[in-house]
Order: sequence, then structure tokens, then C-alpha cells
Amino acid sequence: MAVVPSCDVLSSIYTSDLLKHGVRFQALTEAFVAAFGCKPDFIARAPGRVNIIGEHIDYCGFPVFPMAIVPDFLIAVRATGDCHIQLVNRDARYPACSFDCSPGSTVTIDSTTHNWANYFKCGYKGAIDALGTTNPSGMRCMVDGSVPSSAGLSGSSALV
Repeated sequence: MAVVPSCDVLSSIYTSDLLKHGVRFQALTEAFVAAFGCKPDFIARAPGRVNIIGEHIDYCGFPVFPMAIVPDFLIAVRATGDCHIQLVNRDARYPACSFDCSPGSTVTIDSTTHNWANYFKCGYKGAIDALGTTNPSGMRCMVDGSVPSSAGLSGSSALV
């Protein structure tokens, strides 16, 4: 059973500007091949969001009313047989990152350093914990985001 719904056509995700989105998916695939020497296994998408009511109260267990928006994050992913995560952002302002995922390793998140990769690491750690995986596979990941940074559109939540 799939954990996340999948689709084969962009019109299942986007209702307008299909050509623009298609160009973006293609550019991400080409950049992935240039960086890693192979095509991604899949591309995942997570939309940004706005909270109609309840901004920042969900941390305390209170309800919020979010709405997905078109700006999003795309993550091209290729599973590997090693115990290494390589993370690259198409935007050169955000440095590449890599970390170990061997059995028994700990995902280190330095909360004293503001680094975009920390959001990815939080999502990765949450997924590993939720799935109960003790022997995760390595992967190569490339991120492309259209959610404006620091715009209050939950770009960090989309990345997690």
C-alpha cells in the first residue's frame, strides 16, 4: 500500500500553467542527472500553505485551518545501496549537505545553526521514526522550491 498518493500526469497536481510546471520538473530532472549522474527514481511534491486561522498554535496541540497553495517544494530522489544521504538544493544560496544513515547512527540537527538542511533532517528523522525503520537506505536528493523564503507560507513545513 502506498503511503503517499502518486500520479503520472501534472494535470493531476496543477490546474493551470502546466507547461511552466513541466519545464520546472524537467529542469529538476536534468540538474539531478548533472549532479548525481543518474535519473531520480521519483519526484515528490509538497505545497506551501497559509493558515486561515490558528497561526503557530498547532505546536501546543490547538487546531489550525491551513490551506495548500500552488508554490511548492519538489524533491527528486534516488535510493542507493549505501548508508549515505546527499542533499542538494538547486538554489545555490543553500549549501549542499550530506550525512550518515547507517544502522544505529543518529541524525544530528544543530539548532544553533540556521541551515535549510535541518528542515530536511527533521522530516527524514520523523519518517524513519514513524515507519520504525532500523536499516534505512541511502539516497540522493535534490530540492527545488518556489515557496518564497521568510514569506509566512510555511516553506519550512513543506520541506519537512
